[in-house]
Amino acid sequence: MLLDHVSMTFIIMFILAPGMVSDMMESFNSAEPPKLYYGNLYLSIFAFSLYFNKDAINGRCIGKRAFNFQVIDIKTNAPASSLKCLIRNITVILWPIEVIVSMINTSRRLGDLIAGTRLSSYEPTTEKHSLDWKMIIVSLLLGMIITYLIAFYPIEYISRFNEVGTVSA
Repeated sequence: MLLDHVSMTFIIMFILAPGMVSDMMESFNSAEPPKLYYGNLYLSIFAFSLYFNKDAINGRCIGKRAFNFQVIDIKTNAPASSLKCLIRNITVILWPIEVIVSMINTSRRLGDLIAGTRLSSYEPTTEKHSLDWKMIIVSLLLGMIITYLIAFYPIEYISRFNEVGTVSA
């Protein structure tokens, strides 16, 4: 879990760093007070969607590949679909609960219980599972929608409310 988190955080920061630096430089060179970070909204939403879809390719991401694990569907024992992996990883938002559940049950965390998946040792087989690229793209798009609704829309809404609700002198 920790290696997955660290590797995905590094990837997200690699994607977002140029835009963040650009926004900071713009704030330093401007006489106006800094505005809320909107410059790379779509890139941010995409980066967080990648985090939620980290296991979308055959139920394995960087950490799981390093430690020879795989997310599998508990009903079929096949690699979990990209949608199941998205559902499994959305619960990372509740990370304190996820950590407690994963300490109690090392093969199934809260997201696994909801998505119907579990963590298993990876056993390469002669049977190759083909990638469903359409479902991976759908999962990425759903991840982007969920990220926007959970994280960015509330920030935009509060910002708009504060701009309208302030009284100018």
